[in-house]
Amino acid sequence: MGAYRPDIDGLRAISILLVVGYHAEPSLVPGGFIGVDIFFVISGFLITRIILSQSKTNSFSFLDFYSRRIRRIFPALIVVLAATYLFGWFVLLPEGFSLLGKNIAAGVAFVSNLFQLTQLGYFAPDATENPLLHLWSLGIEEQFYIFWPPALLLIGLKWHRTLMGAIATASFGVGLLIFFGYKDWSFYSPISRAWELLAGAILATNYTDALEHGKQRFPQLENLLAAIGTAAIIFAAITLSKESLFPGVYALLPVLGAVLIILSPNSLLNRTFLSNPQMVLIGLISYPLYLWHWPLLSYLGIVRNGNPNAVEIWAAVLVAIALSWLTFRFVEIPLRQQKNTTPKLAFGLLTVGMVGIVTATASGFGFRFPPEIRDIAQLAPHGNAGFRDKCFLDVPGSEFNSSCIEQGNKPLVHLWGDSTAAALYPGLKNAQATVPFRLARFTASACPPILAAGSDARCDAANQIVFDLIKSSHPEIVLLHAWWDGLKDLGKLRETIDQLKALSVKRIIILGPVPVWKRTLPHTLVNFYRLRHTIADRIAAGVSGPEGDARMEAFSKSAGTEYISAWHMLCNLEGCMTRVGPSASDVIITDNVHLSDTGSNFLIEGIRRKLFPCPEFCQEQILRE
Repeated sequence: MGAYRPDIDGLRAISILLVVGYHAEPSLVPGGFIGVDIFFVISGFLITRIILSQSKTNSFSFLDFYSRRIRRIFPALIVVLAATYLFGWFVLLPEGFSLLGKNIAAGVAFVSNLFQLTQLGYFAPDATENPLLHLWSLGIEEQFYIFWPPALLLIGLKWHRTLMGAIATASFGVGLLIFFGYKDWSFYSPISRAWELLAGAILATNYTDALEHGKQRFPQLENLLAAIGTAAIIFAAITLSKESLFPGVYALLPVLGAVLIILSPNSLLNRTFLSNPQMVLIGLISYPLYLWHWPLLSYLGIVRNGNPNAVEIWAAVLVAIALSWLTFRFVEIPLRQQKNTTPKLAFGLLTVGMVGIVTATASGFGFRFPPEIRDIAQLAPHGNAGFRDKCFLDVPGSEFNSSCIEQGNKPLVHLWGDSTAAALYPGLKNAQATVPFRLARFTASACPPILAAGSDARCDAANQIVFDLIKSSHPEIVLLHAWWDGLKDLGKLRETIDQLKALSVKRIIILGPVPVWKRTLPHTLVNFYRLRHTIADRIAAGVSGPEGDARMEAFSKSAGTEYISAWHMLCNLEGCMTRVGPSASDVIITDNVHLSDTGSNFLIEGIRRKLFPCPEFCQEQILRE
């Protein structure tokens, strides 16, 4: 099998430190996810070297090979999956716990990468709530381990170099072809990732005993190759990020960097830095550390409602390192040395997989939470989806309807904005029971009320239609509302207000931003219950502060419009409101920012006298009340 190379364990250490650093603090190593690509190269190299070495002496056995893989991979995986499940029992909501069960089953079957194709992308913000997302890479490696040994032996030693090069080139080409149309497939597919493992395999076929044992003819060449490889990895780690076109062509940097370092065992870098005992130790625990670190960081984010501080994050990393060493010392080493444990390990992993399947089938065992919490957890985003009708454009090509302007002689209030403005409709409609006004509502998904913004042709067209309708309908009030925190440049909004003033609109009112929750409000409420066993009426953590409201109020003053604060209606120094009553339907926001029917009614009722002040509306309001 060739001599043991401590420098490869040192390279493993580099890989895991990059991955953990990226997951703990992305700004520290924005491209740290390339550590996985380095792991792929190492795996391809070592596995192929073992197969070729044993094949030359006719000592290769499929049974022995896969038995070793089981003893190497299963022990730590069983422990981590069991611990992740146990913690999830107390932390995850039914939907999340059911998904965890599916992830466990996929992880046990080593198809987690394929399962993730049905879920969120790796770089999606909510992907951090999946404690077993990281098993995707283990799936790719295990699929390689299953198919590569028989394929390599079928190819034969005479042709393996040529065919491996062709297969690797084809795999790389497939990854490039599908990248822009099917980025997730490019990321998770074993076909588009195979070239990274094959890069290590090709290196193994050309790797000579003379080079391995230090009989190289060009010692300075290895120093140069190792330096270039290190530079490529460092460059990728600090310049790439989740916004980069990755894997794609950029994956060549870590892959070729790893190849060059492995190719240079006698370089100064490999002999001193990578082979020092500390780096080797980190490399030895790299597998359990990879398994442990992500569930701990993911659960920390869930428990802390997406707001863990730096101390908590790095404490979780230290706990992961400690658990990794304990797993390596007391689980991996003993079981790896016992050949008769293979059937027991296989049975143990299958048992864990069955638990995952049962959990998914049982919809996450909802009985773990009281009924009111289950009801809140099941609230759907945009719970007031009734506004999604002909007066709200949410798909390209949809058109406004003339019935969106109510007829009659009462004062006309024109609502203009995005989906957060559309969520005001139930409250405004309810206000008509006590306030005499007609309502015109024209809102479009993700389109703030700005003319000719230039960033979205659909929004520009929709907003121009709205402006023309304002011009022809002569409203007394134009009420502007949107997710203002997402609007970076207010210059275009000022120009739009100037054009409204030119139409002699009597009152132009900006309704300030509603509180924006970092995680959905139902999730935040349930998470609060998990920690304190009570359903909070107000929560201060994980929600936007008054800065956005102050920004819009200052802008409104400078633009010469009326301003009404939604934030101060819904929030105070003790936090932001979560609900107005005991039932799930009383939660005021059903996602991060869109008001529910209840929230809409509460807000509009609270600001009603500012929207409809005396003397124009006051007398009839008093009579109707």
